[in-house]
Amino acid sequence: MNKYLITSLMLTTLLQGCGGSSSDTPDVPVEPVEYNFSLTSQLTNTCGVKTAFTEVELLLQDENWQTLAVYQADESGVISFVTTSEFINYTLVAKDQKGSDAEGLNVVSYYQASSETPAYYQAQFDNMPDIDTSCICLTKNLELSHRTFDEQTSVISSIGEVSWTIVDNKTTLVEGVEVCKVIDGEWPQHSFAVLGTNANQESIGAAGFKGDFNESDDTWSLAVDEFGYGVDLATPHQDLITKQIINNAEHFITDVAKEDESFLYFPEHTFDTQNFYQSQASVTFVPSDSIFRSSVINTYQQVISTVAQDSFAVKANEQQPAFNAPYFDEIKSDGSYDYSAVSGFPIAVINFTYTAYDPITKLLIPAQWTFYGPEKGMLAISGPLTGYENIINIDTHIETTNIRLIKSAISNNYSDYIKYYQGKNTLDMTNGFVKNIKEAELNLKL
Repeated sequence: MNKYLITSLMLTTLLQGCGGSSSDTPDVPVEPVEYNFSLTSQLTNTCGVKTAFTEVELLLQDENWQTLAVYQADESGVISFVTTSEFINYTLVAKDQKGSDAEGLNVVSYYQASSETPAYYQAQFDNMPDIDTSCICLTKNLELSHRTFDEQTSVISSIGEVSWTIVDNKTTLVEGVEVCKVIDGEWPQHSFAVLGTNANQESIGAAGFKGDFNESDDTWSLAVDEFGYGVDLATPHQDLITKQIINNAEHFITDVAKEDESFLYFPEHTFDTQNFYQSQASVTFVPSDSIFRSSVINTYQQVISTVAQDSFAVKANEQQPAFNAPYFDEIKSDGSYDYSAVSGFPIAVINFTYTAYDPITKLLIPAQWTFYGPEKGMLAISGPLTGYENIINIDTHIETTNIRLIKSAISNNYSDYIKYYQGKNTLDMTNGFVKNIKEAELNLKL
């Protein structure tokens, strides 16, 4: 017998004995991978305490933004479910209320979000009963003693905008300082800085921190003895906002206009364990022939660094982004959009504010919808907002549109961006994603 025939017969026999015939052995079914998705909804009160926010629900949606399932938050503000999809589309619909405004809706949609990434929603509802019952707040005047000024020109503080008066060239009174803390906790460290000029008309500053606010004092006092250091700027330069993030709190927020020749910063502190400098430069373009009542284009760069000079060297793009002026018609009537002409930005964050009405009371209610997606695609508004179609739909009048195209220096991968934004709980200064970010922004008002 032919030796090649023998070899062929032997090989066939071996394959059959080893299960080589697909007709004799059924295929083993592949078990689907399951992903446990979880989203935590929270409120943060005046003294920073987080509590569960339950007035939110999640619409799980398909690729065409049709609702597949609706999930409610439990008593802990948690929404969870199991899915076999590694990436999902979903929309959050939450009650929302700011200041003295009426109660409204805040809607947030994520395209191809990661099922494995723990997600967060930071709610705002200022009139929520008992939101601040864990806080104690005090309000008093604060007297700042400092180096000699020829003139005091401004006071900046971590508590926000303050009212102040000059007592004399070594004393400044800050009026109505409100501070809050957890009832059984310690007072936060708040910063205060006095800016002005000396006898030679040079810019000088003095700063300090206060973390003891006694209820029994008629007026609080603080010696602000940290000197400000000058940063010289070549004019003209870009508008700049810079601040320090010390132990996760913002201090020394400084607006630097493009005409300013210098500014002061305060690098020397005795108590800080984590100190970052966060600076953002911006350039503004105002199209003269826009068909909108108002249209403004901005470019930004944000740099976060432990080295002050690295942060101060931030510079936004001075070339106007290629938005389709004067029509700005990148968003179509069917809900599709395309911002790929502004190249190099892996994610688009698109926000609409609406003229919306309660279908029962017919009263105007505040409503906004924010969408996170790639540079082009289909907006979530293209599908029905299940349960709320009578409040917001694709035909609801849009008052303003804000488009932000974002690029981090560390990634061009969309999945990295959506994981960051769906999982963003607090600003983590050590996260490389936020250390160098560029943006192109378009603001439209009808």
